[in-house]
Amino acid sequence: MPVLHLTIFISLLLAVIFIVCFAAESWRKKGSSTDRSALLPLLEDDEFEPSTKDQTKNDSL
Repeated sequence: MPVLHLTIFISLLLAVIFIVCFAAESWRKKGSSTDRSALLPLLEDDEFEPSTKDQTKNDSL
């Protein structure tokens, strides 16, 4: 029986830790959505930076 009590205690402790971490994370990122945060690594790929060849072509025009 003590093993059953210990198992229940540990599982309740893990559930409470999960709920606290989930609430803290959702409170911290209240302004952003899951889709936006999932696409954040792609932001740098979408930015256009002209190369030196493009700049020289534009300067000569």
